[in-house]
Amino acid sequence: MNFSDFSFWWILLLYAIPFFAIRYVGKSLKLWRDELDTIGLAVMSLMLFLNASRSSFAIFIVEIVFNYFMVRLMLRRRGNGAKLIAAIVIITDIAILAYLKYLTFFAEDVVGIVVPGFKNNWEQGFPLPIFQQIPPGVSFYTFQMVAFVVDSLRPKYKKPIAFLDYINFIAFFPQIVAGPIERRADLLPQIQSFRFKFTAENFELGLRWLSLGFFMKLVLADNIAPYINLQETANPWIVWFFAYLFTLRIYFDFAGYSFMALGVARILGVKLTVNFLAPYTSVSIQEFWRRWHITLNNWFRDYVFLPLMGSKKQLAAFFLFITFTLSGFWHGAAWNFIIWGAYHGALLLLLRYTGRPFQRWMGAGKVSRFQFISWALTFGSVTLGCLFFMDTNILRLLAKLRTIVTPWAYSLSNLGEFLSSYSLNEGTVLIVTLLLANAVLFMEHLAVWQKRKFEYELLLLPWVSRVLLGLTILFAANQPSEFIYFEF
Repeated sequence: MNFSDFSFWWILLLYAIPFFAIRYVGKSLKLWRDELDTIGLAVMSLMLFLNASRSSFAIFIVEIVFNYFMVRLMLRRRGNGAKLIAAIVIITDIAILAYLKYLTFFAEDVVGIVVPGFKNNWEQGFPLPIFQQIPPGVSFYTFQMVAFVVDSLRPKYKKPIAFLDYINFIAFFPQIVAGPIERRADLLPQIQSFRFKFTAENFELGLRWLSLGFFMKLVLADNIAPYINLQETANPWIVWFFAYLFTLRIYFDFAGYSFMALGVARILGVKLTVNFLAPYTSVSIQEFWRRWHITLNNWFRDYVFLPLMGSKKQLAAFFLFITFTLSGFWHGAAWNFIIWGAYHGALLLLLRYTGRPFQRWMGAGKVSRFQFISWALTFGSVTLGCLFFMDTNILRLLAKLRTIVTPWAYSLSNLGEFLSSYSLNEGTVLIVTLLLANAVLFMEHLAVWQKRKFEYELLLLPWVSRVLLGLTILFAANQPSEFIYFEF
């Protein structure tokens, strides 16, 4: 769901006002059954999904019905019978994801390279519809469905679940489009006993998360977005600067969505998983991946890396590299995402085999003095990775890489061109936005340095939330941009 789109809130209000009015009257007359809350949530989620995309809604309904009844059949089986059904469901789900998301890539960028002329003619004879855009949420709800199937193989989960509960688990509207990817053990118990819990505590904390999310998205991410130009390839100062801007934008954009989802869910009485933990405070790539897109990383660890590795721990490095490469491919149907995933996999292996001996050589006491250097190297590595992530044009990406590794390209004339590339008004807006962005990052760092219980503790203080809400009203971008992860 696009929380920055007015139509989302308008439809939500058009449904919520009469529904909760009827609910209030029904409760007053003692005619309201608690189970009606479950129905109300399901209708709300499906209606909002239908508004997001009608074609995607049809696909989603077919998938959710198929998965529910297959899982129900699986729960009645034991041993190999249950595993066979699980395999059928998982293969079907991944096949649908591949068809919707990767068909064009495989046809044009894989087969098209091998078979001359295939790239330009394959669409004419293809018997099924070809999706030019990825249906909203398909990457996220597919992974949530797959995780549910695997988790349901465990003996303790043999009890059948109600169809409405399954719908609410998969289609819960705050998180269906861009996560967090919830697990059965975390979300389903809240859904099975779901009741709207409008308490003062839930409302207050939900509004704080919403305030932080709106500020990150509407003020920071959306004001940074217009300044990123993918066409520049010749000036290394500008190439690095745009990569830095994108590094900020993707965090504030995606974390902003995740925090809005947390806020909306909390107001309804549901606790979602925190999907980010101040990733730009990390002092190593390993720590970065423990803090960035946490639910996706946990998914790949539990359902890809560990099953692939099995008992072959001596090959852990190889399977780690494969897992991160697949994770990159999950992000998008293009070669640059595969390169990005492989890049981060290689960084983790480099740290694994050179970082630990280096730390032992330096000694634990001395290493702490180099925390700033470790942080700078980590942030620089992430920024370089964003250069791969942001540009799907491989030739242009290679041109940028050649530029940034050319020492004489870092000339004073190129620096002057970079500094003079903005008008006074553009420069002012960008500087103010970057000051606000770095103030947020500083508060995250401060919470980590002070060893507070939670990385966003300072940003969720009541007075800070009010300040962020006021800044959002004052400085929200005139042209909101799409959430980046809606593309994936």
